[in-house]
Amino acid sequence: MIRAFLAEWLPLGRRRFVVGTFSATAAVAALGAVLTFLSTGTPEYYADTPHPGRLASASGLVQGLNAISILLGVVGLCVVAASLAGDYGRGTLRNQLMAQPHRLRLLAGKCLALVTFLALVVLAAAVVSVALSFALAPVKGVSTDAWTSAAGMRELGKGVANNLVNAWGFGVLGALAAIVFRSPAASISVGLAYVLPVEIIVAGIWEPSGSWLPGQLLQDIANGGHGYATPYADAGLRVLAYGLVAAVITALLFRYRDVTS
Repeated sequence: MIRAFLAEWLPLGRRRFVVGTFSATAAVAALGAVLTFLSTGTPEYYADTPHPGRLASASGLVQGLNAISILLGVVGLCVVAASLAGDYGRGTLRNQLMAQPHRLRLLAGKCLALVTFLALVVLAAAVVSVALSFALAPVKGVSTDAWTSAAGMRELGKGVANNLVNAWGFGVLGALAAIVFRSPAASISVGLAYVLPVEIIVAGIWEPSGSWLPGQLLQDIANGGHGYATPYADAGLRVLAYGLVAAVITALLFRYRDVTS
């Protein structure tokens, strides 16, 4: 498994992939922080715009990061789907299986590398968001005293952890789509189509479904349960159940499906 983990870093560490992924993540994180502060005190236009008093609270430092949680999830889904499905599309999986014939060990090593990569992506987004939040706070007259307190550090830690779970959860969906469709384009397209328009439309038409749809539950977790009908603990248990089912299906398909290219 360790060899598979190290081998997976070869494609993940390609300069173009790293620069593209982290540049896009930094841009999205910057946009989230800027829009969070620019919308402070303005009329509601999409969701609850943060009040200056809310931004000055201990949890205010993570508001910009939480604002882009869905986009971090999309990054997680796309990275995992492109990586795992790309092995089928490039025809490299057969060679990998010759070096490591134990398929589940190979899959575990790959997933461990992807989990680590997504953790770095979320941490990078957090660094950009936090830095810009401190820079923009004086512009809007927001006090940062609570941010640097012990409570503020705890809220920052929880916010980063919640967004990590969110990115990993979307990554599980990407892994399932990749193994089912075995094509980067198809797995990314179907995955994004499900978590964005399909879930949003279904939740908008039938509101109770938002408490059971995996993408909506991951957003609940990313935001610490604030503003969502489903309690944080319930959302976590449901996401865990969905994740286990998706992981089992992914493992079984990867283990028993023939590799034809």
